[in-house]
Amino acid sequence: MLTKRIRRQIEWHFKNYNADAALYEERIEDITSSGMIANYSGVGGCGGISSPTEKAAFKLLELDNERTWATVVRNTFIAFRFEPEYKIMVELYINHKPLRDILCDGLWATTFYRWRDNWLEFAYKWAKKFNLL
Repeated sequence: MLTKRIRRQIEWHFKNYNADAALYEERIEDITSSGMIANYSGVGGCGGISSPTEKAAFKLLELDNERTWATVVRNTFIAFRFEPEYKIMVELYINHKPLRDILCDGLWATTFYRWRDNWLEFAYKWAKKFNLL
């Protein structure tokens, strides 16, 4: 059930998606730039992965499979990419355009709220699947 509190929580993550995405990119940069020099002294006798490149690849794979709010928002944007709602989502959450300006561009309020409920319901389902709610 999408309550007012849950709707606000999901929208907060949509509005802060740029920060979450920047943090994700920073973590990728940290993984790829650290430990990329081969450690030949550790060759043999080790039960784990000794190649720094392989370790980095596994860390990147784990990061890509991480179930976070950024993933929920990204999945929602991808799902609505070819729908008319996508432009409104980008204007509202990525470009931080005020709702009154969006509604002044010829979009009816009832249409906006119906579209918003659709994409928030979609995000809610992803959040439930990832056990974030």
